[in-house]
Amino acid sequence: MANMTMLEKYQHTFVGLASGQPVPLEQAWIYQELLYRMEVLQTCQMFCANAPVGSDMQSMLTHYQMVDGYLENLKNERRFGIPAPDDEQKQRDTAHQNLCRIVADYRKRFGSFSPVNPEQYKNEIGKTITTFLPAWIQTRNAYTKINTKEAQ
Repeated sequence: MANMTMLEKYQHTFVGLASGQPVPLEQAWIYQELLYRMEVLQTCQMFCANAPVGSDMQSMLTHYQMVDGYLENLKNERRFGIPAPDDEQKQRDTAHQNLCRIVADYRKRFGSFSPVNPEQYKNEIGKTITTFLPAWIQTRNAYTKINTKEAQ
C-alpha cells in the first residue's frame, strides 16, 4: 500500500507498538510522540471536514480563529527533545522557521479574505492545513524521528 496517508502510516505503526504489553522505556518517547501526531492529524482532518461552506463570514471567522490558534500552538509547542549537536540544532531551527513562514503567509492571505464562491473558504483552509502539516511533521522529525511501518 504505497499510497497510505501519514495518519494511516502512524496508525499502522501504532498497532505494532500497542500490544497491550508495557512499552520498553527506550520506546516510551516514540510511543507518546506517535499518539500525539495521530491526534494532531485527526484534529486537522476534523477542521477540514467541518470548514464552513457558504457566505456566512462569522462562521468562517470563528472556524479560522480555531484553526489559526491550533496551528499557532503546534508551531510553538513541544520544542524539546534530546539535546542536539550543532548540525541537528540547525535543522530544528530551519524547520521551525519554515513553519513560521507558512503561518505568516496564510495569515497574510486570510487577513483580507473575501470569498468569491461558497466553497472557497473550505478549499483555502484545506490547502493551508495541507501545506502546514508536512512542515510540522518535518519539525517533529527534527526532534523525534518516527520510522513508520508500511503495510505489507
